[in-house]
Amino acid sequence: MTGNFCEMSSITDEELLAYADEQLQAELSTRIEKILRQEPAERERLRLLLEQRDQGNLGLGDIWRHERLSCPQRSDLGLFLINALDARQMDYISFHLEQIGCGYCQAILEEMRSNVTAGNIDIESKKRRQQLFASSAGLLRKPE
Repeated sequence: MTGNFCEMSSITDEELLAYADEQLQAELSTRIEKILRQEPAERERLRLLLEQRDQGNLGLGDIWRHERLSCPQRSDLGLFLINALDARQMDYISFHLEQIGCGYCQAILEEMRSNVTAGNIDIESKKRRQQLFASSAGLLRKPE
């Protein structure tokens, strides 16, 4: 064995599967990748875990992570970006992004930020806004 046993034994099956699904924070993902490059036994362990998962041998936690059940919807991430959610939702999404470190949601949020910064608003968003405005225009008039 070429790696540090203590370092290897600290990787859980859940972390290996999350690594395969790209759901880890960058630091932990980098550490696991380094170990996988150095240790054939760890690569085999990951292969077996993925094989078991593909055969349907999933626990509740596996399903939860794999299906991203705790991830907020894309629309909620957009509302988070403009600080348009209630405090409880803002706290949850902050926790999900910062403490859990969901790389999937972080990537979506970063994409949204870059689109806002670059002024890229897709045609569908413009169309939805126009429809919303048109449908609520009567509500904006002063009563006679």
